[in-house]
Amino acid sequence: MIPDLKKIEEKVLKLEHGRDLVMQQSRELIREAGKAIAFMHAYGATKAAGHIRRLKKLKSALSAVDSGFEYYSLQAHQEYSEALILHNILTRGKLPDMKEVGEGEVPYLLGLMDVIGELKRESIESIRRKEYAKARSYYEIMSDIYDSTLHMRFANSILPDFRRKQDSARIQLESVMNEMLRIGR
Repeated sequence: MIPDLKKIEEKVLKLEHGRDLVMQQSRELIREAGKAIAFMHAYGATKAAGHIRRLKKLKSALSAVDSGFEYYSLQAHQEYSEALILHNILTRGKLPDMKEVGEGEVPYLLGLMDVIGELKRESIESIRRKEYAKARSYYEIMSDIYDSTLHMRFANSILPDFRRKQDSARIQLESVMNEMLRIGR
């Protein structure tokens, strides 16, 4: 008989249940962040307040159980950051800092890079509605994020997909600039 096998098995089962809970709550948070972003694009940021409140509750619940399971919850924290950053930009016209978002460096940076795609969408919609000043302001925020992070080079294990997100941001910036040049703005 292996000593302590029963205790080991119980401990591993607890770990498995903890991981399963974190993964389930992460999926729920990711889904709600997607809904919040879609709602902001469709109906405006001020009407998305209910989604933002729900996101904050879901994030709080996840943060209460994900210690030791951060690998499994990183994407949820990143999506949360993206939604809150976008909401702040659309409602206040400025980038929130990490403290305002309530996330650490990695999810904040990854969410920041992802928000560039959402700002591209807002820019294109603003151009379509002939709101050129608004389109320009979104472009400037996109550009500021990209330019400010361009010098950053870290291993993928430290900042997952960051380099790919930088490349994608550059392409999205060029796309918006081309649209603005096309219409002469």
